[in-house]
Amino acid sequence: MSDKVFYPVRRPRQWGQIVQAAVVVALIPTVVYPFLSSGVFDIATVGEYLFGPTILKAVWGTLSLATLSTALALVLGTGVALLRISANPVLRAGASLYVFVFRGTPMLVQLLIWFYAVPRVVGHVGLYVPGTDIVLVPYQPASNFFTPFVAGLFALTLAEAGYMAEVVRSGIQGVDAGQRDAARALGVPAGKIMRQIVLAQAFRIVLPALANQYILMIKNTSLAYAIGYSEILLSVSRVYYTNFKYLELLLVAAFWYLLLTAVITIGQHFVERKFPPR
Repeated sequence: MSDKVFYPVRRPRQWGQIVQAAVVVALIPTVVYPFLSSGVFDIATVGEYLFGPTILKAVWGTLSLATLSTALALVLGTGVALLRISANPVLRAGASLYVFVFRGTPMLVQLLIWFYAVPRVVGHVGLYVPGTDIVLVPYQPASNFFTPFVAGLFALTLAEAGYMAEVVRSGIQGVDAGQRDAARALGVPAGKIMRQIVLAQAFRIVLPALANQYILMIKNTSLAYAIGYSEILLSVSRVYYTNFKYLELLLVAAFWYLLLTAVITIGQHFVERKFPPR
């Protein structure tokens, strides 16, 4: 049996960090207290509407539109990213043009185009499965089909896909090319290399960026306010136009945006621990 004695290693106190933290903690009351005691807003009104049915319905509207748009944009953006690195110059140019157009124009402009202009251009819409009697979308005027939710879904998905394409492309290019060469040398099919070697690692690399895009989408849904979609900002504005409690209702909106962002951030933390970059 060994006679060696082990002593625990004591790390030096980080006095600089302790002082910085103390300064931040001391500053918080000096900012928050004057705001709370100013009397410019009524805390009881904030509590009254914070979990009201109208607000909760709007939170669901924001969450559903942002989640569906982000999921569809990830699928579409991955396809565009693969075209961006294609050996075919025509496909590469088409994908670059897509990214340039949808990333280069404001989302608000795209929302207004999808809601006001596209129905007039299209006229009528209908979608059927060829060779069957299955009707996916009944034939109808386009103005009936492009509701605020549908127009918002098209606009946000297509715009977000431009950003997603660049995020995924950066992840693909971050995977060591030597792994692809080794897989080809072993006779692995190209599709399997892309799915199981390249994309599997690329998504781990860009996971923080994907979560960041999801958080941005939560906030970008507030742009759908302009086309009458019932998300958080539109719902609180309808209330404060009737009771003139502007600040209180805007604080309610800010609370819910922060809460949704916090939930996504916590989820991101656990997913990153489960799937760390290799």
